[in-house]
Amino acid sequence: MIRRASALAALCLGAAVSPAAAQLPNIFPPGSDWRDLVYPKIFWTAREGVTAGAYFAVSLPTRYADRTAAPHRLIASLDGQIAASGTRHLKLDAWAPALAPGWRFRLTLAATHRNRQPYFGIGNTTTDDQDEATGEDLFYHMVHVRNYVRGDVQRTIVGPLRALVGWHAEHWYLDTLRATSQLATDLATAADPRIAVGTADVSLRVGLVVDTRDREAAPQNGVLLEALHAVADEDVAGDLTYTRTTLSLRGYRTFADRWGVAARIAGESMGGTPRLGSLFRFEASDAPFTGLGGADSHRALYWNRFADADKLLGNLEVRYALIPYGLRTVLVAFLDVGRVFPAGDFRLTTDDLKVGGGGGLFVTFLSETAILGLTAAAGPEGPVIFAHWKWPF
Repeated sequence: MIRRASALAALCLGAAVSPAAAQLPNIFPPGSDWRDLVYPKIFWTAREGVTAGAYFAVSLPTRYADRTAAPHRLIASLDGQIAASGTRHLKLDAWAPALAPGWRFRLTLAATHRNRQPYFGIGNTTTDDQDEATGEDLFYHMVHVRNYVRGDVQRTIVGPLRALVGWHAEHWYLDTLRATSQLATDLATAADPRIAVGTADVSLRVGLVVDTRDREAAPQNGVLLEALHAVADEDVAGDLTYTRTTLSLRGYRTFADRWGVAARIAGESMGGTPRLGSLFRFEASDAPFTGLGGADSHRALYWNRFADADKLLGNLEVRYALIPYGLRTVLVAFLDVGRVFPAGDFRLTTDDLKVGGGGGLFVTFLSETAILGLTAAAGPEGPVIFAHWKWPF
């Protein structure tokens, strides 16, 4: 795990150059209501090698008089990169949280080919054998191809309560990098019939959202409560039939401008016959995040460390603002817990939880809509370091 931590540290160093410093000339004239952000990306990791790309976004900022928590009325971005390993990613994201009163719209299209995505098996008792994972061995990696389109519409019902209707349509393909690997073992034992088989995964979701956050990009006060239910039916579209129910509560409180606490508890349960490619996603009303392990879920576990149909996650943070205004700079101490369960076995429990904690530093700029961060944690399998381009929750 130390080797992995070093690799991620290299990524952090590559990301440490402020996007504002790399900003290319603006395309909109002075005085325009529109804003743009354009910057190149280049970094290195031990797993992927040299990676290069670019990010481009145009936005219509929220008017101060509107006093909404959304930082933009409309923002559209194009983000792409390619690594020496062959891993490549292209994503188009259009989000309109405050363009029309009472309505929120989002549409995302993405094409991703990861040649070295982490994979440790299915279940809460999977192991990370250091002998298998050292050197150039790719025992705990797989090829993951994922192309999807995702959208949702939210409508205010009353006060902070919103209704949500959305869809998610993707085609994923998981395959082995070599004959000796964890995924190859699971393929040989028929652990999942969709390994090495292209799979269409199409679902419709509905939900209710209660949102009292003071700001959405970097909340300091308020709560976000989400209750979501998704259904996939192969008789209607796609190759899979399953349900996905997600409950999540996030809370934020700031004291005297500098001290603050933040917490999240989230649970997800899947029924029917979900397959491996569907297990890595944890639903949310804004955008899904990785299941258990990674910068936006459990920061003391490696990416996708534990995968299964049902998931339980908890996060607790204590924050201190070194610089409370302008280029807001925040120190964070955190504790993350979580575990996974087989389909239909979800329960609130303290048994077999994966526990880890650590600290980090976050900097917010551009009216707190742009964020860079670095966290280091000690987890059940050693140290883990992550770079962040947004708040984990």
